[in-house]
Amino acid sequence: MSRALTFGTRADAYDRLRPAPAPEALDHVVPTDARRVADLAAGTGLVTRAVLARAGAPAVVAVEPDPRMLARLAATTPAALPVRGLAEAIPLATGSLDAVLASSAWHWFDPPVATAEIARVLRPGGVLGLLWSRADPTVDWVAEVRGIGRAAADGSARLSRRGFDIELPAGHGFVDELPDAVTVRWTRSMSRDDVAGMVCTYSGVLELPVADQDAVFRGARDHLDRAFPDSDSPLVVPFETVVRRWTRS
Repeated sequence: MSRALTFGTRADAYDRLRPAPAPEALDHVVPTDARRVADLAAGTGLVTRAVLARAGAPAVVAVEPDPRMLARLAATTPAALPVRGLAEAIPLATGSLDAVLASSAWHWFDPPVATAEIARVLRPGGVLGLLWSRADPTVDWVAEVRGIGRAAADGSARLSRRGFDIELPAGHGFVDELPDAVTVRWTRSMSRDDVAGMVCTYSGVLELPVADQDAVFRGARDHLDRAFPDSDSPLVVPFETVVRRWTRS
């Protein structure tokens, strides 16, 4: 199985535990006059729902290759149009979109092919927005738990080490609107089981045998108990959403 298709094995946990992007982050990538937006590699609809929750929300087409993830999206997000497809073969008409978004997904795409397809479906002046939402790795205990969860083996690890410094392939008319990534931070209250479970929804863990995935969960849960020994109360988890934006000329 391709690593990009491992997420469907835990679609329900992914949908419940992964962070949606901060609303303020979407301000950078959803034009105020947008009428139709595509969410590429939409997964279970975390970004799709966040866009639909905005005032004057545009129509959202959720494009996702994994039928298990798409089924979860369709069940939880009836206002979206779920479509099975790839960033490299977007099943939408030329010039039909005001914005294309992709969250924690660029590393799964073939950049030259995906960039050409995104340019095709965007109208002139349309926006490409890339986002990454994750527990804040600059916080010590988060970094330690991410290490237990094999964060270095996750698909976006290389981009993270480069500060999400992405240069789109030339020749498609994109203008870099945020040459320095914008980071929006927020917090969310989570149980220790949920924090440990979230760690197990990343590809570096999902590619392991089930017994090893269970061991990662136990290791993360035990570490949280050692790091916060005074009570079993929920944890205030620091998150961040990193944003990049391009406009199609």
